[in-house]
Amino acid sequence: MLERVELLSEREWDVFRLLSMGSSNRDMSRALYITERTVKAHIASIVAKLDVSGRFQAGLVSYVYHVQNCPNGQ
Repeated sequence: MLERVELLSEREWDVFRLLSMGSSNRDMSRALYITERTVKAHIASIVAKLDVSGRFQAGLVSYVYHVQNCPNGQ
């Protein structure tokens, strides 16, 4: 599953990073200057690319990925 992270687009990566922090769709839309509808579309794409069952699992994958691969969790 973690190897599939490479499939994410740059903008999906931004949403993926915010998922690891438990951000809401509203918080993500404000942080990324996009609509909540666009955030939902990115999350749906992330879920499909990671082959997980939903947002919660995508968030868990994101958290684990960031803990393992990013200094200071960034």
